[in-house]
Amino acid sequence: MPVAVHARPPRPLPASLKRKLISQATCEPASTRASITQLPTTALTSIFLSAALENPCRTYIDPTLLSKQSKTTILSLSHVDPLWRAISLNIPELWLHLLISELDADVNEAEYPLYRRKEWLRELFRRSDPLSIDVGGSGYNYLPRDPELVGLELENLHRIRTYRVSLDERGWETLSSCLDESAEVLESVSLAFKPSVFKAPSRFDPGESLAPVPQLPKSIFHGFAPRLSKLSLRGCLPSSGDFSSPLLSNLKSLTVSQVSGPGVPTADRWISYLSTMPRLEHLALEDGAVALRRKQKRNSNPGPVTSAASLQSLCTLTLEGRVEAVGSILARLAFPDQCALSIKCCDVEEGEGAVDVVLRTFSRGFEGVATGEDAVRLLSLKADHGIMQVSDGTRNRRLEVLMTNSHAEPQSIPLWQTLLSRLLVSIPLTIASFTTLEVLLPFIPQALTKSLAGACQLERLKEQHTVGMSPSLSNSNHDSSFITKSDSLSALSPLPILPALHTLHFSSLDAFAGVKWDAVRGFLKWRALGWRAIRLVQAPMSGYGLLRDVEETFEALNVSIIYVH
Repeated sequence: MPVAVHARPPRPLPASLKRKLISQATCEPASTRASITQLPTTALTSIFLSAALENPCRTYIDPTLLSKQSKTTILSLSHVDPLWRAISLNIPELWLHLLISELDADVNEAEYPLYRRKEWLRELFRRSDPLSIDVGGSGYNYLPRDPELVGLELENLHRIRTYRVSLDERGWETLSSCLDESAEVLESVSLAFKPSVFKAPSRFDPGESLAPVPQLPKSIFHGFAPRLSKLSLRGCLPSSGDFSSPLLSNLKSLTVSQVSGPGVPTADRWISYLSTMPRLEHLALEDGAVALRRKQKRNSNPGPVTSAASLQSLCTLTLEGRVEAVGSILARLAFPDQCALSIKCCDVEEGEGAVDVVLRTFSRGFEGVATGEDAVRLLSLKADHGIMQVSDGTRNRRLEVLMTNSHAEPQSIPLWQTLLSRLLVSIPLTIASFTTLEVLLPFIPQALTKSLAGACQLERLKEQHTVGMSPSLSNSNHDSSFITKSDSLSALSPLPILPALHTLHFSSLDAFAGVKWDAVRGFLKWRALGWRAIRLVQAPMSGYGLLRDVEETFEALNVSIIYVH
């Protein structure tokens, strides 16, 4: 067995002895302490990089404060002693980090105006050589860039890998004069031209203020930018010669938007340009990027295919503009069915051939993935008198059609109903595969009712202020003979039998009061009689909740309710 042994606790040192030991430690000669010169250069380099470039382990820190801390750390380490300074000056990564933070800083947020920082920036360019530079990599600085800063940056064009800036007239002039050198490492260019003074079109002469679109000079980068793969232009265009030159043949991403006036390519020219860019994966032509031919008439088909472009690597396609222009491009552009498609057409009228091309292309995108892993699981249908939207709930597949003013007025058969009917007939596989339906329509058209007869996998129905979505209780007939008719269209509801439906989502508490609640209650009872009962109802969050009789009805029918935002 263990034996307990009496032990005395250690006695503290006398105060006099403690003072003596402390004085000996402080008076120790410097020669006995380790010198920083004993650390190898590689170790000091790693210490510098870790101290200056690694972000602190915090959930959030203000980027401006982080940039100032990093700058202070780098400069402090480089001024400890001559050895540390010599080592730090030979680490270009340190100074590149400092240079990027200086270039990305707003002119108003910078500690000193540009004329006081210019020589310091030149020194940072020299110390960070030969590393590649990303200008504006953190996002657009929506203030126009200083023309002097643009010129200073483009003096090092051979080192720039990403260039993303916003420019006014002075900055654009400087940029145009500095693009005559080759760009060996340039991969991405994003330019946004924003004039300092915007002149609205005249009420009496709309064409008065349509100045030509700013264009980049011919043969930019001396015709040599072998790594250029992304080009984004907002409010400006390349020269017509560069569009079809080998310079842009390697592009994988092209975005052109916010352009108007003379110089904007027509659909024919775009097809000609795109035929020289077979590697494109992302294409966006938005906000006026496609002009109409002068003699192109309304209510006409896009015409015979005189030329075509094939983009078999295309992953995303975004088109926006007049329906004639968009339809003309889609009629002559070949791309995979799996391509994410976002189309926005305006000035749509009854009987136009171009809108048929748009609907056919959009439905082909839906049907092309209906039987695969990327099948549409959510179908959103929204419409009003002047607009129709169909999407999968994301931007991957989205169609927006804007009618002309004449069709925005209420009519006996609205144009949106006609267009939606055409689309629904052409996507039977999609209707058979989606599991969630979101409806925001003025009323339920007959074409939708017929199409939903094939929605065998629909599990969740989201009703958003749609008239006629729920049945009328006055037509209800809860006898047992109705159960035998449950495979046909119901006399209780405008909706067909939906065998997988188990959840209803309502966007307003109005559905649980008055006549609307009578309709919903009748629908729930009818589903329970047909052995396809609704199990879950989602209602918007409210401080008052539902009335007691509503809750009792849900309890009697074994329906759970969830409040959602």
